Amino acid sequence: MYHSPKVTNFSTNNNTPIVMIYGGKDSEEKEFPHMAALGYGEQSDNEFFCGGSLILENFVLTAAHCLVSKIGPVRYVKLGIVDLFQSSSNNVQILNVMQTFQHEQYNSNTQYHDIALLKLNGSVVITDYVRPICLFSSNNYEDRNIVATGWGKTENEAVSVNLQKVGLELFTQRECQVAYQNVPKEHLPLGIQESIQICAGSHSKNSDTCQGDSGGPIQIRKNNRWYLIGITSVGLQCGIVNSPGVYTRISAYFSWIKERISN
Repeated sequence: MYHSPKVTNFSTNNNTPIVMIYGGKDSEEKEFPHMAALGYGEQSDNEFFCGGSLILENFVLTAAHCLVSKIGPVRYVKLGIVDLFQSSSNNVQILNVMQTFQHEQYNSNTQYHDIALLKLNGSVVITDYVRPICLFSSNNYEDRNIVATGWGKTENEAVSVNLQKVGLELFTQRECQVAYQNVPKEHLPLGIQESIQICAGSHSKNSDTCQGDSGGPIQIRKNNRWYLIGITSVGLQCGIVNSPGVYTRISAYFSWIKERISN
């Protein structure tokens, strides 16, 4: 079964369970200070559908399919949190989205070029809880452990709002093409494009991202810093062994990002 894209609804105003990443565990405060929750509607509504990554004091990187939800466009971002609905702490920073940049070649049917930038209406205050992530310009990840983070669906549908983290493995181009060979041709008509997409999951565990993790980061640790290598985009059934998710490859969009944050 093909899920396109990895979006779900998090809200305190309905009876829908709030669900998280597959096979992961709770993250710690200050562990992922670049992690952003994308808010839709009024701030008092607490409607969150996607994640994102703070890459500059006033820019968040996310998936193009996260720009608009069923209740309207992304309106604000929430940073400095582990608990999705935390609001009283001095560590929490909320900024409105002033402008959005969707990749010009993105198509919601084909899913390629699933990347977008959110320009905020001000600059964050850099703290231990809120800090930009570095962008990884190389395709050589040196077999480092890949970590995905998000407030997306879990294997047990647990009602939890704590930011989850999970370790993932890279899949080869051949493995990924085989996994997605039965996807309808209107989606990913050219198959998995290694130049602009990454496949990651697990060959032996139920580790995965899922609905609600869209737009969030996959990252590696190097020299005691986090580096962003991909954006959660689309996937098959969640948490299935040898069924990798598809992530937008950051290194393919360095020039695109630079042009927009420089203007």
